[in-house]
Amino acid sequence: MSFARTILGDVDPSTLGVVDAHDHLIRVGAGEVYIDGDHQLDSVEKAEEEATRFAQASKKWSKYGGTIVDMCPINCGRDPAKLAEVAKNVKDLKVIGATGFHREHVYLETQSHWVNRYSVDQITELVIADIREGVDQNDYTGPFVNRSPYKAGVIKVGTAYGEITPFEHKCLEAAAAAAIETGAPVNTHTTYGTCGLEQAQELLKQGVPADQIAIGHIQRNADVYYLEKILDLGVYLEIDGTNRIKYQPDSNRMMELRAFKKDGFEDRILLGTDSGKRSYQKAYGSVSGVDYNPAVDGPRMIDEGFDPEYVDKLLIKNAAKFFTFKKEG
Repeated sequence: MSFARTILGDVDPSTLGVVDAHDHLIRVGAGEVYIDGDHQLDSVEKAEEEATRFAQASKKWSKYGGTIVDMCPINCGRDPAKLAEVAKNVKDLKVIGATGFHREHVYLETQSHWVNRYSVDQITELVIADIREGVDQNDYTGPFVNRSPYKAGVIKVGTAYGEITPFEHKCLEAAAAAAIETGAPVNTHTTYGTCGLEQAQELLKQGVPADQIAIGHIQRNADVYYLEKILDLGVYLEIDGTNRIKYQPDSNRMMELRAFKKDGFEDRILLGTDSGKRSYQKAYGSVSGVDYNPAVDGPRMIDEGFDPEYVDKLLIKNAAKFFTFKKEG
């Protein structure tokens, strides 16, 4: 039976409902929080409030509610027990947790990091164990590993602005090997929309099937020609950055989505919000939040004359297919 792996267990992918393909509910510390305290998302209560809004907005589109893909990866402040608590307490919500790696920058000083000390095979084993056995409750901060019962359902890969560092390339190799072994989907982080094409090319070169790869945050590079060069490789694009006017207006995302439909790529586009800061979430006082795709984007697309079947694919069907594991068990 095909399945998607949520933090509380495997489910039929058709029951994921509206999928926010890249977001953040819990982050209890680590590099990003050290760099900017706005990234601290350690309150279960606030996460439940934010997720409840998303689930309620999602019910307007799907009887199953919705699924939030929490893209906090290895050694970046994961707390699987807190994430599971949110998933248990919010009605009509499923949560998919992540393994894999962020861009090197968020690990601060990396010369002594275990990624640089371990072999690719050793790192791959840790990623696979997060998926098959359970996420380490200490988030691989060491020295001991204590497996939680909560398994990861997606692998993250991150790269720097305009380059893939040696550290990041090593992480990418391990993530690719783990994806091939487990059949788990790979959802990436691009920095300001750079290196998306190179990420896709490298993951394909490593042997990851195209339909198992989504290139993320790529909407910031609002160059449809470039974005469709990535899509030509057979991979997915993950479009997020909602209501981030300091970077670009939402009309740019609408323009991209409209172009993808016109050019025949409607089946390989995912939506997220990446509301990974307190100042991006309603529970902490923002006017925008994790519910943006079903609450704002969906109605806007209908108002702007998008084909309702395409909106359904963007909110629900494409993600149900992408987050399905390509191997059993």
